[in-house]
Amino acid sequence: MEENQLESLIEQVTALAESWQNRAVELLKPEEKDVQEQLGRLLARPMDRVFLTKMIDQSFRSRDPGRVADQINSLFGDYGVPNAFQAADKLLMQLFRGFGRHLPELSIPRVIEKMRHDSRHVIISGEKEALTLHLKKRKRQGISLNLNHIGEAVLGEEEARARLEMYLTDLKDPAIEYISLKISTLYSQVNPLAFEHTVEVLKERLMLLFKTARQHPFRQINGYKVPKLVNLDMEEYRDLKITMAAFTQALEDADLIDCTAGMALQAYLPDSFELQQELTDWAKTRLKQGGSPIRIRLVKGANLEMERIDAAMHNWPLAPYDNKLAVDANYKRMVEYGLKPENIRAVRLGVASHNLFDLAYALHLARQNGVESDVTIEMLEGMANHVARAVRETHEKLLLYAPVATGEQFINAIAYLIRRLDENTSPENRCRYSNQTVCQRR
Repeated sequence: MEENQLESLIEQVTALAESWQNRAVELLKPEEKDVQEQLGRLLARPMDRVFLTKMIDQSFRSRDPGRVADQINSLFGDYGVPNAFQAADKLLMQLFRGFGRHLPELSIPRVIEKMRHDSRHVIISGEKEALTLHLKKRKRQGISLNLNHIGEAVLGEEEARARLEMYLTDLKDPAIEYISLKISTLYSQVNPLAFEHTVEVLKERLMLLFKTARQHPFRQINGYKVPKLVNLDMEEYRDLKITMAAFTQALEDADLIDCTAGMALQAYLPDSFELQQELTDWAKTRLKQGGSPIRIRLVKGANLEMERIDAAMHNWPLAPYDNKLAVDANYKRMVEYGLKPENIRAVRLGVASHNLFDLAYALHLARQNGVESDVTIEMLEGMANHVARAVRETHEKLLLYAPVATGEQFINAIAYLIRRLDENTSPENRCRYSNQTVCQRR
């Protein structure tokens, strides 16, 4: 690309990102402004963030209300009551310190209930009635949802089969269009040393899911029926090749030639660009044989801290890139490759990010290449929904990745809350500066 073309591209992308940010500020709802302001106060007081992180991450590891209460009270003793919270929340914390810690069987369930209420926009209620209402609301708005039942790796085959049944039930639900899952929730014995056996087990279970999705199409608001979609998320680096092998081998079954499914690729892994090319070549061959396109959900990667710890504990080289600049460059390289007309015909692209510059770059290239209708912009449910509304005014194909948890599962969702808090307040994360902009304009 020549220098003048590059400058023009930068100007256009920057202008679109700026217009989205300005429009997003205009679209902020009062309750969203309150959340943004509280996040701004957390940024201004780092120790409040430390307190909140420790409270969410450490206190609820035990199922014993007494131990949970002791842990929370100990944190109050170390850090005091955080100033980042509103007056009503501070009062509740003082009441807990004075009385609630002595009655843990009564107070701790209330604490968890309050946490769930406060995070209800980020973690959607998994109870049938509440979830159906939310799905119908998004459908009326013309926004697709990708449901992800929050939970860590299963601990046995009984849990894995229960998860499989839950996914099958979801796919049979007329209100659900799209689900995401991880291979560690389908099989409890994922092991790279037993690669072929692991892939074979996963393949059989994925084939069942793919066939169920095809048998229960989703009716859009315009009345058209479309295939439901199953997407494979990524976790640890060790699962990357297993996931890809299980995905492609399941779709090579003769009965699934017309099935569309997807998988995520993480740009923070140097391997991902090469795998994107391999998947694209495989999908092109499948298309020539009369098969349906597949889908790639392109993300930057959300398990960096886990990969760092794992590498340090085993004295291994770090699997992801070790700097943000390299991750961003690889992400844009993968976007550019995926948006080439000859590639996107076989592999539809979901561009998942909250960085408006990345989204603007992808949309600009899609328009330039005449493939805008094959691109979906993907964002997180409950994370800056005002920004999502602004983006949708420009590009209608918007999908929200929606973590789901019932009351019984909510404790398992705490790790997700920690990860989102860390992302939103990280010095390198654009959401941090976007939130500061909102607070400054108030």
